[in-house]
Amino acid sequence: MQFDTQHVEQLILLSASIVAVFFLLKFMRKKHKKKRLLQSNIYDIDLLSGEDFEKFLYYFYKKHGYRVKLTSLTHDFGADLVIKSRGKRIVVQAKRYKERVGIKAVQEVIGSMAYYKAKQGMVITNSYYTQSAYVLAKSNGITLIGRNALIHMITNDKVLLPK
Repeated sequence: MQFDTQHVEQLILLSASIVAVFFLLKFMRKKHKKKRLLQSNIYDIDLLSGEDFEKFLYYFYKKHGYRVKLTSLTHDFGADLVIKSRGKRIVVQAKRYKERVGIKAVQEVIGSMAYYKAKQGMVITNSYYTQSAYVLAKSNGITLIGRNALIHMITNDKVLLPK
């Protein structure tokens, strides 16, 4: 079987067009997801997966001009996000929970600070915290952002950071 040059060129052009459409659709889907996440209210957040909650926080802080890095989904060393603010690194543990967030989340963010060379840490949840989480966070300088503070962030379109 013999191909002439015109057929080969047409096949190459068709292949390139298919690849371009694929990447365009992927880009548009990501952009749509970002827009949808940024328009979320607390009830939408309650229905997100843990991974999408992390992405919501990523886009939210990024929208406000912060340099933000999502850590890998596995082996994240206790932090889901690393935020750079005024030359300081802040590690964030994101917990999209139905129940109260316990001491383990605070321990994870404390453990991640050395690995990511962070000066501060935060745990952000759509829920509330246990008393032991408050005690450990206070004694280690960890900022806890619970449901009410998250609602305030969303409603006022304003980020919260450690002091």
